[in-house]
Amino acid sequence: MRPALLSLYLIAACSPPSATPVPERPPNIVLLLADDLGIGEVGAWGQREIATPNIDRLAREGMRFTEFRSSAAVCGPARCSLLLGLHNGVCRLDDNDNDYLRTGDVTLAERLQAAGYATGLFGKWGLSWDSRPESWPNAQGFDDFFGYRDQVHAHNFYPEWLLDGTDSVRTRNLVPGANRKGAGRATVRLDYAPALIRDRAFAFVRRNRSRPFFLYWATNLPHINNEGSQGHSDGGYEVPSLGAYAARPWPEDKRSYAAQVSLLDAHLGALRTLLDSLGIADHTIVIFLSDNGATFLRRTNDGTTDIVGRWFGGTQGYRGFKGDLYDGGLRVPGVAYWPGRTRANGASSVRVDLADLHATLVEAAGQVVPTGISGRSFLPALTGRGRLALRPYQVWYSPDRLQSAVLEGRYKAVWVSDTLRLFDLERDPGEQRDLSASEPRIAARLDSLRRLEDRRVVHPHEPR
Repeated sequence: MRPALLSLYLIAACSPPSATPVPERPPNIVLLLADDLGIGEVGAWGQREIATPNIDRLAREGMRFTEFRSSAAVCGPARCSLLLGLHNGVCRLDDNDNDYLRTGDVTLAERLQAAGYATGLFGKWGLSWDSRPESWPNAQGFDDFFGYRDQVHAHNFYPEWLLDGTDSVRTRNLVPGANRKGAGRATVRLDYAPALIRDRAFAFVRRNRSRPFFLYWATNLPHINNEGSQGHSDGGYEVPSLGAYAARPWPEDKRSYAAQVSLLDAHLGALRTLLDSLGIADHTIVIFLSDNGATFLRRTNDGTTDIVGRWFGGTQGYRGFKGDLYDGGLRVPGVAYWPGRTRANGASSVRVDLADLHATLVEAAGQVVPTGISGRSFLPALTGRGRLALRPYQVWYSPDRLQSAVLEGRYKAVWVSDTLRLFDLERDPGEQRDLSASEPRIAARLDSLRRLEDRRVVHPHEPR
């Protein structure tokens, strides 16, 4: 062998083999979904009477989404959209409890499970019928589930039982005359369900600290106990302590609601402390959202107003409340924090909803976003990397189509009992000035989109 070739051979033989790139571990994903929290009830969106320091800190360290809307104005179809990535003209549910998930439905949990994630749901599910075990959380991609399968059950903050997977677990509470779904109001109140659910969620995080995990923490705070509100001074906003609000000169129900919101905030703070203590905070995306706009529920003893959603400016001046397809029923506080990826104190005005969050989390986990869903990934807006390609318009439908809405560009059309109102959101974010008569071509365009996307299905009847 010639000397020059021999030298090259010896160098190659003595050099270490080229290292195979180690794939980057996908991030942990934590989604804390509040129940009926209005956009104006959070300090990062201007709230001054309710303390939410942990949500506010998350917003400072991460990114606020100022145009985040729910996919529906009530919780069942909103959660369906999140789990399946479909808008609610397509999703199984377009109302609470009027349908259930099937075996063929592919949920966000199943997509992440297939990518190697441990998956856990803690809190409120609301996408099942008791008679259809294929619709239960553990059959829809969740390795662990603890909480409420039925959303009526989730009204009760001191229930007699909760579900651990498919098993019923007794608490120390006593609920006289509880209906078959477990709803009612406890007379013996020892175990506060949101605290039990928090503890199980934290145990899931500890148990899976060494592998990627998806924590879907679907708390029922600050929802009302519908079946346990009448005749009670807390108005159904059940909370163990009024805390900092005990001395406020407000009726007890208003103080109780504020205490629920601050307890929700404290739970987020405790979660972040846990992530820090385990050394995994830098590898975890934390997302905070509400499932729909501020509640419409009425009270008579406030002294200034009879709408709970107005107590603390919950709709932030937007028209409507929960159940309405005006922006007061749809806009929610959305915050995302991914250490090293999101810009501190960032704000994005991209228009996204829960179907888009489904697509975004799939992509964040390193997977290809499926083409058969409604949502589009907004990961580039979150990280500042890549090209953003969102949907050109969004649609919403209520049950029986008594309401529907379409948003495209600056214009939003809302139909109530087939009466169309058209609004220019740039000039009229409060949706007060109807332009349907002066802009007939725009109105016709949005009506054509409404009809195009409406794929109404016939819902089955739940066995009684």
